[in-house]
Amino acid sequence: MNIDKERIQEILEIFSPGADLMNFKRLEGGVSSDVFQIEIELEKTLKKLVLRSEGGPPAENTIKTEFELLKILHETEIPCAEPLFLDTSRKILDKEFMLMSHLEGSIDIPDRKNLSSIKEIARNLRSIHETNTSFLPNLPLRIDPLEELFDYLPHGKNGDKLKKFLSTKNNTEYKGTRVFLHGDYWPGNILWKQKKITGIVDWEYAAIGDPFSDLAVTSLELRYEYGVKGMEELLEIYSSFLPIDRLRYSLWLIFVASSTLYFIHEWKLTKDRESSMKKEAMATIEEESYFLLNS
Repeated sequence: MNIDKERIQEILEIFSPGADLMNFKRLEGGVSSDVFQIEIELEKTLKKLVLRSEGGPPAENTIKTEFELLKILHETEIPCAEPLFLDTSRKILDKEFMLMSHLEGSIDIPDRKNLSSIKEIARNLRSIHETNTSFLPNLPLRIDPLEELFDYLPHGKNGDKLKKFLSTKNNTEYKGTRVFLHGDYWPGNILWKQKKITGIVDWEYAAIGDPFSDLAVTSLELRYEYGVKGMEELLEIYSSFLPIDRLRYSLWLIFVASSTLYFIHEWKLTKDRESSMKKEAMATIEEESYFLLNS
């Protein structure tokens, strides 16, 4: 996205006349969206803002939808940024964008050497899933783990047997109560301060549907961080909120792991990180395939 000091000043003149631009910098980590931190001074007070552009594929929600969603979520107990300004004209920047409040915190998981933070991760995931969906904007449905799985499923030891098994499964849409989903709830989208989650960011994959799709995303990400014990800990804690449908959980794990292998080359990871994630994703597919084929 084309952005410079002059364009940011132009944005500020519309959003907050009289504000002086002190500094701005790109925030790293985004794949489909450009994100910048902006520091302004207004009436002798320093303030931080975040500018987020509309993401391209594979993002599922427009920046307008994300803005409307954040307006609602900001009134709940979910820790998220306050949306402040939306521009869909593309007259200032070459993409639609929004300004939102800056959330204090770090993506570094506290007490990373043990599993104590997983309880807090699970608690916030529960809060997301318990959100009243009737007030939310129109979001995509995520209810069928087999909808795109065959496009992503890699070859493996049980590959042919698994594909044959899955092809016999009919009507795998989620029949339970459809819940609000973050869609990408992993440590990189969670901010911490003093062992508490202070912010959950990046809602461009938010959806309505099967809670086990979200649980599978977070489980696999915790496997990357802690190994299998991270997945098991999350599953045990979350099971006290919602009984685990082991079949659906397994299907979604295979979907998430397969899509990871399919898209991982686009994520600009270090070679070591990419290699480690590929190894764990493939192991997950093999383990869950064995479970499905032998249950």
